[in-house]
Amino acid sequence: MSSPTLLPVNIYEGQDFYVPAYRIIVNAQELEIESDVISVTYTDSLTNVDSFEMVVNNWDPDGIPGSPAMGAFKYSDTDTFNPWQQVELWMGYYHNGNDELERMLTGEISTMSPNFPSGGGSTLTVRALNLLHRFRTKQETKAYFNKKDTEIAQDLINDIASDLRQKIPQLTLEMDPDEVQQNLAAEEQIPYLEMHNQYPIVFLLQRARDIGYELFIEEQGTNQQRTVIVHFLETGDVVRHTYVVEWGKSLISFQPTLQTANQVSDLTVTGWNPQTKQQIKVQVTRQDLANEGVIDPTALNITESELSQKSELVVDHPVQSQAEARMIALKRMRQIAQGLVEARGKTLGTPDLRSGCKLQIAGLGTRFSGTYLVTSTTHTIGDGGYTTDFTARMEAAS
Repeated sequence: MSSPTLLPVNIYEGQDFYVPAYRIIVNAQELEIESDVISVTYTDSLTNVDSFEMVVNNWDPDGIPGSPAMGAFKYSDTDTFNPWQQVELWMGYYHNGNDELERMLTGEISTMSPNFPSGGGSTLTVRALNLLHRFRTKQETKAYFNKKDTEIAQDLINDIASDLRQKIPQLTLEMDPDEVQQNLAAEEQIPYLEMHNQYPIVFLLQRARDIGYELFIEEQGTNQQRTVIVHFLETGDVVRHTYVVEWGKSLISFQPTLQTANQVSDLTVTGWNPQTKQQIKVQVTRQDLANEGVIDPTALNITESELSQKSELVVDHPVQSQAEARMIALKRMRQIAQGLVEARGKTLGTPDLRSGCKLQIAGLGTRFSGTYLVTSTTHTIGDGGYTTDFTARMEAAS
C-alpha cells in the first residue's frame, strides 16, 4: 500500500496570523482562564513523548468570599490542575472569526509546581505528557523467537491494552489493521529479540527507531468511550506536510551548523551466529546511503577527502544474522551521516509543523538552502504572539 503524497505548502497559504489562540480542556471541561495564562508551550520530538507546559497567574489580590482581604492563591489551593487528570491542548488561530485551532496533545497532567517568589506575584507551572505516558504500566522481561517486528508490536500492544482495560474501562487500545498487514508482508523474521526489564511501550519506541519505523497514536471518540489507534510503520510511509519557508519572510531566524568531525568513511558491525557457530561481519560505507534520505556532501561543495576518514566498529549490539547486522550497520551509518548539517530556527506559529515534517527552506544561499527534516518543535503562545521553534537536519540541497 503506497502512501499519498502531500505537495509542499507555502506556510503563508490560508493562514491568518493575527489572532493566535489556544484552548485547555481538563476532564472534558474547557477552562475559562485566559486572563490568568502567561504562556503556553507545546514540545515534541522524534525521540521523546510530546508534552506541554503552561504558566498561569496564581494570585488573586481580591481573595475569595469569606477570606481575609489580603488575597488568595487561585490554583495551587484548588484541584483545577491536580495531576493525573486528562487534559487536551489546542493551538492555532481565529480566521475570519472562525475557530481553526488544532489539537496538539491529549494526555495527562503530570506535575503542578507553584512558585512563591521573593518579589512579585505567585505563579503556577502546569506540565502534561502525551497519553503514551500512561502506557508505561510495568517493566517486563520477555524473549521473542522467530517473530517479525510487527508481530512483536502486536503482542506488546495487546498486553498493554489488557492492563489498561482494568484501569480505564472506557479506553480501547488497538493497532491499525491495514498497517499491520502492510508491515507483515514486507518484514522478515527475527531469530531472537529480548526485552529486558523495560516498559513495553519504551522498548517499542526504541525498537521503532532502531529499524527506521515510527510509533505514534491517534485518538478517536469522546471521554466516555475513547479508542486509541497505535500507528507502527516505516518512516517513509508516514504522510506529513512539507512546508516552504523563506528567510526574511516566513522564516524568522535560522542557524545551521556544518560539522564533519564525527563523520566516518565506513562502519562495521560484528557478531556471532549461534546456529551456524560462525562470525557475523558486515561493513557499509557512505556510498551505501544513496537512497537513505541523507545529504550528499558533494552538494555542499565538500569533497570526500575533506570528510573524516575514520572507521567505526560496532560490537556491543547483539545480532543473529547477516541481514540483521546490515540493517543495524545502515541505521548507525545513517544516523552519523544525518548529523552533517543540523540546524535550529524559528518561524511563524504553525500548529501542523511537528517533528517528522519537512521544510523546504529558501533564501539562505546555495549551500544551506534545501530540504530539512524537522526533528523537534516548540510551539509557544505568550506576550510575543505565537511562534514555532524547531530543530532540523538537512536531507538535500536545493
